[in-house]
Amino acid sequence: MSLEPQRFVPHMKSRLLLCLVALALPLNAQTPALPVTQICAVDQLISAEAFDKPESFAKEKQPGTEGWRQGIGTWSIKDGAAYAVQEGPTEKRPNGHEAVCEHIVDLGDYVLTAEFKLGPSPQIGFVCRDTNKPNLHQGRVMITPTAIWIQKMSGIAKETRREELKKIEVKLDPNTWHRITIEICGDRFLAKIDDHVLEASHERFKERKGRVGFVARAEGAQFRNVALWSAKAK
Repeated sequence: MSLEPQRFVPHMKSRLLLCLVALALPLNAQTPALPVTQICAVDQLISAEAFDKPESFAKEKQPGTEGWRQGIGTWSIKDGAAYAVQEGPTEKRPNGHEAVCEHIVDLGDYVLTAEFKLGPSPQIGFVCRDTNKPNLHQGRVMITPTAIWIQKMSGIAKETRREELKKIEVKLDPNTWHRITIEICGDRFLAKIDDHVLEASHERFKERKGRVGFVARAEGAQFRNVALWSAKAK
């Protein structure tokens, strides 16, 4: 007894086409490439946010689609990137306050990559705070058009204390997009901005991180393609 060849009915052809298209696409267009690192090995991806859509930010102090929150100041999406405007003077803070965007976490070591453009902002920073209540400042890499430095920090608000650990002079075009990779493993804090690399160490960096984020003074700094991973020392 012979069997007739199996025929594809129209709906089966459509399903096959959809499957082939799905296989040809990347698993997740939002998934960033693993960064090249020096002291940390990336572990699990925590968040990958392009900051190219309104849903990247939710209501004030609420997480957006990838967990990033508007903190102090005003944040919006402009030209496909997060756009920062610092808080103006208030009775509570007469001098105003830099704009703050952060991700609430519970991390030991981590790696963060991002792209930024200073624009008219005189200074930005990539920051972390510890797991105390409230979360106390822990460490930062600060960036201006002419200098980059790593600082150890403690306290919060009027009790904030900072100690500059490593500083280099640079020339960064404020109207160009730059790329940063941050690695914090144990007591080591390494930052690479374009081809500029600096590293510092302090016991404070060993403590767990409860908040990771970025800050900007004045108005006009932009951030995009921010990715955060947990990490382990190499």
